[in-house]
Amino acid sequence: MSTLTDLREGRVSDQLRRRILIGAGVLVAWAALALLLPNGAPPFIVLLGVVMGSITSLLAMGLILIYRTNRIINFAYGAMGSLGGAISLMLFMDHGVNYFVAIAIGVAAGIGIGALTDILVIRRFANASRLVLTVATIGLAQVLGVIELVGVGSGLVGGIQTPLGEYTQLVGTFTFSGDHALIVAVIPVVIAALAWFLLRTDAGVAVRAAAENSERALLLGIPVHRLSTIVWMAAGGIAALTFVLRTGVLGSQPGVMMGFTFLLPALAAAVVARMESLPVAFAAGIGLGVLEQLVWWNADARSMANVFFLAVILIALLARSETLSRAFAGGANSWSSAGAIRPLPSLIRKLPPVRIAYLAGGAALLALAITLPLIMNLTSSRLHMLGAMMIWGMVAVSLVVLTGWGGHISLGQFAFVGVGAVVTANLMERFNADLFLSLVAAGVAGAVIALLLGLPALRIKGLFLAVTTLAFAVALDTYFLNPTYFSNWIPSNVARPVLWERFDMSSQLVVYYVILAFLVLTILAAQGVRNSRTGRVLIATRDNENAAQAAAVPVMNAKLTAFMFSGAIAGIAGGLHVVLMRGIGVGSYGPGMSLDVFAMAVIGGIGSIGGALLGVFTIRMAEMLPFVGSVGRMLLTGAGLLIILYMLPGGLGQAMTGLRDRLVVLVVGGKGGLDPRQLGRATESTGDEPEDESGVLAGALADDGGETQGENL
Repeated sequence: MSTLTDLREGRVSDQLRRRILIGAGVLVAWAALALLLPNGAPPFIVLLGVVMGSITSLLAMGLILIYRTNRIINFAYGAMGSLGGAISLMLFMDHGVNYFVAIAIGVAAGIGIGALTDILVIRRFANASRLVLTVATIGLAQVLGVIELVGVGSGLVGGIQTPLGEYTQLVGTFTFSGDHALIVAVIPVVIAALAWFLLRTDAGVAVRAAAENSERALLLGIPVHRLSTIVWMAAGGIAALTFVLRTGVLGSQPGVMMGFTFLLPALAAAVVARMESLPVAFAAGIGLGVLEQLVWWNADARSMANVFFLAVILIALLARSETLSRAFAGGANSWSSAGAIRPLPSLIRKLPPVRIAYLAGGAALLALAITLPLIMNLTSSRLHMLGAMMIWGMVAVSLVVLTGWGGHISLGQFAFVGVGAVVTANLMERFNADLFLSLVAAGVAGAVIALLLGLPALRIKGLFLAVTTLAFAVALDTYFLNPTYFSNWIPSNVARPVLWERFDMSSQLVVYYVILAFLVLTILAAQGVRNSRTGRVLIATRDNENAAQAAAVPVMNAKLTAFMFSGAIAGIAGGLHVVLMRGIGVGSYGPGMSLDVFAMAVIGGIGSIGGALLGVFTIRMAEMLPFVGSVGRMLLTGAGLLIILYMLPGGLGQAMTGLRDRLVVLVVGGKGGLDPRQLGRATESTGDEPEDESGVLAGALADDGGETQGENL
């Protein structure tokens, strides 16, 4: 009544006016969609979208809570919910436990999983960079997936007949059941309880304060670690609850089978909310739920919804020009500092013994790669595996350029590989194009797509590019590279050519040598960029973008170069991959592959080419062992990732750096009297990878190869 009185008397607050405008806009958009869409936008579809969108909203809130507390994206979020939900379903389906009691136990298990995650994983990486901690959640997702498959079992797949499923009501052409009613009854209560906790309790106020500035909160005596555990407990319970509620309507599927498609709508809603506002995340989740149901109602391809999620993420990022919150700004730079391997000082590298040792080592490795197939008499299958491993190495090099040197996180690098594969396959099969011309076109296509996806990163740094590339990887895999929808443009069979009318690539050995040659060229090209002025500008921009801009460093040009060069490498790798695989199949370039190669590069040391290649080759060779099955592979990339990141934050390359320094001492110690500690001090004094801003910018702006006048041993 008071609102109507205010409207009549013209006393309308700004907040109420915004709500009225939003409501009117929603009604106008609904009417427009009903007219424009082929099958319209019937009310029962919108109602179903609101119901299912509430689950997306709750998941997005959990992601935001964790981000605001730890400034990371929790890629283990879906696995946490899947494990807790699987426990609930196992008790109900296999042991006859009451459905609601089983739900309560599953939520309790999710709360426990969240607490253990914070205590056993998050706290162990408290001093690590945000990049390392984010990658650790990828490894944690694999570990939780193994526990679910081994401990709970993977048989809980398909529809679940719940006690509430017996109560149904036909609305339009859809049947709303008691499971839908349970979602409507539970989700608002959970959201209200979450709002009460954050706004009305001392612990909730402390959580919000610690999220804004954890260092200041510690100085004020706020128990930040205990509050972090509470947040992770809440997030784990929310994830388990949403998984169980979802399975009552959509059926059950293990988390490792769903992959990251389960998280994509929630990630989109969280990005719309800038990983900050819970009310905005709730509204965005509802809107995306309605959008998803409308897509399913009007399109034959259900996976087209993933394309719309990608579009929403891109539009939301490009439309945002406001200053990021202090919580985000405080952790943005730390995303690019993980896995850096300390280089040798310039003057030491130029010493003849060191240069000879580097050249001899590189020549020995190349000779080994060339002669290995002949000496070992490798079979075609083994050559195929080695060729695939080298292609993964090329993708890892592209990540070094974009992430290690540019500071931009890409979790969809294999999507660019897929783009290059499609371009190469179509040019060779449809137009009988030359292989090398097709690879050039693949590189151009990869560069263009990488540039388009990287445009938001020119304005907003950090996790948003990671979300964008992951969303693109999901959309590309489920829709654009799905032979079901684009069978004419997804060649399942690609004939291998004969090079220069002499080298028949039907021979696996010839394919191996071609891929090896491109890997070597990729390494040389990337190292050339790193040693150039562009490479120094990339490092300067990564370390301190504001200082680089103040010194008139061409920041934008450096970023564009990183995106395009990285995408070009990945595109060429895709062209080689489709030749190696002789075609494209379903799931050939899934998002899980992008996360795997990213994790491998970080394990080795994503700050250098040698470190990233070491990580990829080590793990891929371990996967070739005959006793390593699917579960073993998950443990290798999961538990192994967590262990290595905890013991060697800089990856395997960190251990190799110490060995390298000792070898350098043996080579030049007699001439310069050096020891490893002096090498460390020499690195700081040369300006190669300086910690101070002036040194970085001096190296970036120098025209003499990055050496400042004050270099000395």
